[in-house]
Amino acid sequence: MSAAVMLTSKAYRAWLFLALFMIPAHSGAELPERVQIAAIYDEPTTAAGAAIIKRAYQRLGVDASVIITPSRRALMMANTGVFDGDLFRIGRVEQLFPNLIRVEHVLFRGTLRAVVRKGETHHLALPPPKLTTVAIRRGIIISELTAQNMGVISVYTNSNRQALSLLQAKRVDAAFFTFVAHFSPVEPRFLSGLHLVEEPMATFNLYHYLNLRQRELANALPGVLRQMEEEGIIEDILESFRERRGEWGQTN
Repeated sequence: MSAAVMLTSKAYRAWLFLALFMIPAHSGAELPERVQIAAIYDEPTTAAGAAIIKRAYQRLGVDASVIITPSRRALMMANTGVFDGDLFRIGRVEQLFPNLIRVEHVLFRGTLRAVVRKGETHHLALPPPKLTTVAIRRGIIISELTAQNMGVISVYTNSNRQALSLLQAKRVDAAFFTFVAHFSPVEPRFLSGLHLVEEPMATFNLYHYLNLRQRELANALPGVLRQMEEEGIIEDILESFRERRGEWGQTN
């Protein structure tokens, strides 16, 4: 064998060693085959978010299923490890649920807005009257924190419709709703006699969350989501669901 061939063979072996040594820590061999992700019902963004997250996991070779549960229960079950993660929450959730890891890519942006009875926008003056009561969805952290910071009395509900019913029955002075990625959680036909306040109470970012045991996935997903965003896939998915407004919180 010539010296030139021997040198080429040595160089090849050295290159192969370096290539193997430099395999990323989140290689497919270290990722789970499937995960279960909790998501809240009665939110129009849930279906679109589920489609986006499922596509991201698919690119990693992971089969993701999304399980619809009540909002607070979804967080608790993801935090305790019953589920592998939560579909999306605001950026401060990891401070309240220490077993959850934030996937470092903004999945959605949103605003918190108030609905009041027509002619009663004064109820949202700051500081609010001591007896001001606000209906908020149980487990919607941004609503809970905003109500707490305003010093109002929170009346918890299990659905958006229930919050509106309390407002229409004059059992609360206002109701808080999250508007995410240009999806409205309030159908116009349910706003009779009510007024949607244009000025947002708060703005926020939503992130995908995973249980601590899925740290490798939490490290791998940001790059995948960024690539999907750059390719226009995320916006295409969102637009397809905006055209199908009948899908209120269903994941299919």
